[in-house]
Amino acid sequence: MNNFWKNKKVLVTGGNGFVGANLSNRLAKMGARVFILEKNTLKSKKLLKNEVSIFGKKRELIIGDICNKKFIENIFNTNDFEICFHLAAKPLVLEGNADKSPLSVFKVNIMGTLNILEAVRKNKKVGLIIASTSHVYGKNKLPFLEEYFPKPSSPYETSKACADILAQTYKNYYALPIAIARFINIYGPGDLNKRIIPKTIKLLFQNKPPILYDTKTKRSYLYIDDAIDGYITLAENLNKLPKKDSNIIFNFGTSEIYSSKDLMKKIMFLMNKSNVKPDIVTGVRKKEIATQYLSIKKAKKILGWYPKFSLERGLEKTIEWHNNMLNKYKHGKNF
Repeated sequence: MNNFWKNKKVLVTGGNGFVGANLSNRLAKMGARVFILEKNTLKSKKLLKNEVSIFGKKRELIIGDICNKKFIENIFNTNDFEICFHLAAKPLVLEGNADKSPLSVFKVNIMGTLNILEAVRKNKKVGLIIASTSHVYGKNKLPFLEEYFPKPSSPYETSKACADILAQTYKNYYALPIAIARFINIYGPGDLNKRIIPKTIKLLFQNKPPILYDTKTKRSYLYIDDAIDGYITLAENLNKLPKKDSNIIFNFGTSEIYSSKDLMKKIMFLMNKSNVKPDIVTGVRKKEIATQYLSIKKAKKILGWYPKFSLERGLEKTIEWHNNMLNKYKHGKNF
């Protein structure tokens, strides 16, 4: 049995989110003492209550703003955290698009990350995993490699690229135990955001046509359990990585690439809804990069990590979860 996490004090920022909830639950099951950091809102408290019932593990809640530097310093000074997973962010690309103010995206994703980095620099004992994304690569040659310089084209991508570069600076200049995990699109049980997979599944269960924004966009998708394995494996190997390394970034994804149209067809087939005709909406996401996928050779070679779930298997488990939750909450009344 792996005792690495037994009794370790672990902070997960953004622990009420889709990935954060799954990560904190896995850590708790492995024996860690898990603290999750969320903003002081009634929604956060409600989410925590729902996630405890959904995921089955109690976690300790710290309420506060990631952008409050003094608050972040205080929780690091008053708790003996050994590892921090920094997932708190404005997570959706469209939140920072041209039709909305990008200031909140920049503030949370850049200043929030900087506050965490400063707390780790002053503490010196906390291992830090930064959650990043394939979106930072922008319009680079495919598949995306860790050594590529970011080429962001939208406010969201830029905010994540800035956080990325800040983390690299703190790692290299101060020789801190920091690593960056760049993930392709993550999906699975617990995801209630408006991304293509959960949105399509939910609409089909409601006997409504799914919405297809672009028939040609191509992506790869990583099942949540594989993503959590990536976080866990990277953290367990953090102290084995070079103290100073110009590239402390690891890609996590799959080699399976699907157009949004083919992805939707697969979901409809698995739900026995192949006869449903999607609503096709054009001209909404013109600035999205057409094709995105990662090379995961580095994670395989150095960490021994590789994805275990095919898209079909992951979608089956995701559909099953949605069906169970809809039944549990009276066919969608509170879900």
